[in-house]
Amino acid sequence: METKEETLTIEIDGTKYAIEDVVYSDYLGEYILEENAREVFVGGDSDYTHEDDTDFAYMQDKEEYHHIDDGYICEVQNEWFLEDMTTSFCNTQGNMQSFEYSDHWTWVDRGMAANRWVNEEDAVYCEDIDEYVHCDDSHWCEEDECSYWDEDNINCTRDGHIKGYHSNKSPDNYNEGFVKSPFSIGFEIEKKLFINEDEDEARDRGDFVGEFDFFEGFETDSSCGVEGVSNIMPLSPPRSKHRKKVFDMIDAAQCIINSPSNKDCGGHITVSYKDTSLDGYELVNRMREHLSLMYALYRFRLARTYCAQNKSAKKEDNTKYSPINVKGNRVEFRLPSQVKNTKQLKLRYDLVYLTMYYSLIEPVNFNVFLNKARGVVKKMYNGNEDKVNNIFKLAQDFRRYLSAEDVSDNINEFINPNND
Repeated sequence: METKEETLTIEIDGTKYAIEDVVYSDYLGEYILEENAREVFVGGDSDYTHEDDTDFAYMQDKEEYHHIDDGYICEVQNEWFLEDMTTSFCNTQGNMQSFEYSDHWTWVDRGMAANRWVNEEDAVYCEDIDEYVHCDDSHWCEEDECSYWDEDNINCTRDGHIKGYHSNKSPDNYNEGFVKSPFSIGFEIEKKLFINEDEDEARDRGDFVGEFDFFEGFETDSSCGVEGVSNIMPLSPPRSKHRKKVFDMIDAAQCIINSPSNKDCGGHITVSYKDTSLDGYELVNRMREHLSLMYALYRFRLARTYCAQNKSAKKEDNTKYSPINVKGNRVEFRLPSQVKNTKQLKLRYDLVYLTMYYSLIEPVNFNVFLNKARGVVKKMYNGNEDKVNNIFKLAQDFRRYLSAEDVSDNINEFINPNND
């Protein structure tokens, strides 16, 4: 009887248990009460340890308990795994499937995070490649509020494509280096642009227009459609090589310049002078008398809202929606109407040169200036002397207005269209 009892019981901590109620742990080298034991795997073999043994952890991928030295904690799920460990771009350790099934991690195939997982806060979708990349590898476009992998693929910044309103801010300055004309000029040409024979209109951001040396770029314009913004050009006299180069660039862009426009389209002109010690209003005051010719030529624009304020060009009343808008050392003439063709644009170039030269370099009285400008104005009216004489008569009235705010009957309808 005594021998039989020793065979059928195991003593644990001074208590005897039936053999069927205990298990033997090779890992610990001892018997454990089965109800307090946990099946574990050691070296790939099944074994047992105490259920509260913290050296073993439940491995999610195997659904088994293994020694913690054989596994790892997945920081994505905060769970233990045995296999398929990987590390994210930001050194987060985790199981491959945990990353894959998580909504907070994105796999990246290219760039600095190539073949790594990237946290959602740092992953950016790029329109041009239909993929996610690390944010430091992407390029944001303010205009369409999208990101791109290749900066050259951004529609809102690519050369030859229409950009957003007032987004062309980096014109090339052709009046630098060896040129150095005392005057610089730039044009804004509003148009309705058609990109093919079916007259499909280009007017939206990202639409392709074309690349031209004359234009810095194109941008959306609510009043007309598209606005072409020129580069900064030297303003030079007739027969000069610099003027010829400018005119060659104008001719090369004739498909844009000669395209349709309407009365809502404008042709703003911005000028500056080499003597930067003069602010914009000092330039205006020196040109004031001669600018009356421009007022006469584009008098109908004075009644429009975008030219209706500060018609007398007072410094204290300077504002954008006026015939002349001063921007620091630059002067913007907002009076000129739509640009219909290259011939018209060239004549405006010459007129502005005469205005500035005979105001700033070789000042002359107003009547002499009109004689100097007669040839250009005559070409504007296809040789019609009666129209030229009428313009010169109106210019005299505008001269008195700009000098002393004297409004004659001839120009009252333009200065006071509402009989204010």
